[in-house]
Amino acid sequence: MKLELSRRDYRSLLTVLEIADWVLHAYRTEEPQETAPLRVLEQKVLALAEEFGCGELVEYDAIEQRYWLTRDYDEVSDAVQLIEEFENDSFWDQLSDRLVERDLIRQIGEAAYQRLDPEQIAEQAEPYRRLYGEEFLSHGADRLEILQQALGAGAGSKLS
Repeated sequence: MKLELSRRDYRSLLTVLEIADWVLHAYRTEEPQETAPLRVLEQKVLALAEEFGCGELVEYDAIEQRYWLTRDYDEVSDAVQLIEEFENDSFWDQLSDRLVERDLIRQIGEAAYQRLDPEQIAEQAEPYRRLYGEEFLSHGADRLEILQQALGAGAGSKLS
């Protein structure tokens, strides 16, 4: 099979690879073995930069024997913006989901919560979801506070 790409397609592919690499490796100190085949594919694609007229976007590090995206790439790519948008949306969704689950469990109890099917959970969680959605949309994190602290200073004490 042969895949034909334009220079524009190749640059889009670089963006997709950067986003994928961020998702897979950004919060890890070492690259996991299970992503090795993906890194091999990434290296194959990066090695083609010159052929697509994008040599300024990719550089080869002879010491690490690995291709990397350059600072020039960072200046022309919208990958960072796309990642930031995703992370921002994901943060608010996850925060809301966790608070909704916590509050629903507090209301009905863990055992009752475990007996609910997903449709029932969604129905009972809706008022909380609406509440948190409106709160975060209007105030972001400005009104979020921890009421008790377990830092050895005693419950309810303030941090200096």
